[in-house]
Amino acid sequence: MYPPSNPSVLFHIQNIMSFFLIERRLALLPIILLAALPATTHAGESAPPLTTPAAAVAQPDPWKKWATLYKNDQNPILQEFKLRGRYQGQQHWLDSNQGDAQDWENRRSRLGFDATHWNRKIEIRLDAQSNDAFDPLYDSLVDAYVKWKPDPAFSLTLGRQKPQIGGYDWLTPTIITPTFERSQIFNQLKVDRASGAVAEGKAGNFTWQGGIYSNDMDQEFGQFDGGFSYGAGIGYHFGEDWGLKKANGRVDWLHSDHETGDLIFSRYDDLFSATLELQDGRWSLVTEAFYGTGSAAPDVFGFYLQPTWDLVPKKLQLVGRYTFSAGDGPDSVVAPSRYERTAPNLVSGGKGDRYQAGYLGLQYFIQGDHLKLMAGAEYSQLDGGAKGGDLDSLTLLTGIRLSF
Repeated sequence: MYPPSNPSVLFHIQNIMSFFLIERRLALLPIILLAALPATTHAGESAPPLTTPAAAVAQPDPWKKWATLYKNDQNPILQEFKLRGRYQGQQHWLDSNQGDAQDWENRRSRLGFDATHWNRKIEIRLDAQSNDAFDPLYDSLVDAYVKWKPDPAFSLTLGRQKPQIGGYDWLTPTIITPTFERSQIFNQLKVDRASGAVAEGKAGNFTWQGGIYSNDMDQEFGQFDGGFSYGAGIGYHFGEDWGLKKANGRVDWLHSDHETGDLIFSRYDDLFSATLELQDGRWSLVTEAFYGTGSAAPDVFGFYLQPTWDLVPKKLQLVGRYTFSAGDGPDSVVAPSRYERTAPNLVSGGKGDRYQAGYLGLQYFIQGDHLKLMAGAEYSQLDGGAKGGDLDSLTLLTGIRLSF
């Protein structure tokens, strides 16, 4: 068992919640600290990768230690119980040909727990989140599921969870992703957490998944009165084949028998995603493509390329991303709600037939991915709206990410 350090766990939680409420004064911290960083690596300094969860986990992590309230592999019923928390706050400044906007957003604030039972074959996760104003403090559930792992090659997850589509942009936790927001093309697909059942497995270097989900969702588990979706996917790990530390590829498909009133999976009948992740030494590259087709909205296709480079190992990382999407019709592509569609004089509701964006940013790691500062800029163009009014915008962003 790992007892919390003195004073009590409650004192730590109160400190964290107080930290969450420090809003606008944090907005300029990334710019100040990033400007003060050295530009080169000291001689003899190792260069481990920063683009995978292992990069953060491998470092000494006192927060994780105190967040683990109980750990005992000899207990046959409960082996581990640990708290989970996340806060992401960010400031944006939008400059566009259809007006300017700026604001601070408490982007994500969550608290929950993980529990491991019965010789680590049962995992329970429960996360709840607040809203932007922390009023009320509880807004909805995030994840709430039970996972059964009878052996390392198979698992079955029941409950509220992420549907299996978008192997990187959606399924990778946001505490790890190096950009402020997911890609425009994924955000357009109207995918969100759902109540369902997912089976996952692996055989050699191959992985597979299959799931069924309810389209009728609310703040908890939904009423199961709407349509249902189901899907499948397959992946392959080929890092050894290519001589890389990490090389993963996967394709996923999700079909929706959506009905009127469904809140998720209601825009397209079928979604397809293809993901490639490469990483070695100080660099990484992720590329992912999406295609949505169906009768409720025009077809859309898009992809992004996202490279990273470790400028200062374990401390400073350069991040880039190029995004492109195009659709079958003048209003088939929708600009992101964060933050292009906050332009006050927006024409055509932020819709067009082609979207492009380029992002360049930095991550400064204080405690790996568990505590980091971020800064970036994204230039985007949306063309081809039915009512005209092409959108050109530049968004500057700074923010902080905290998790345990």
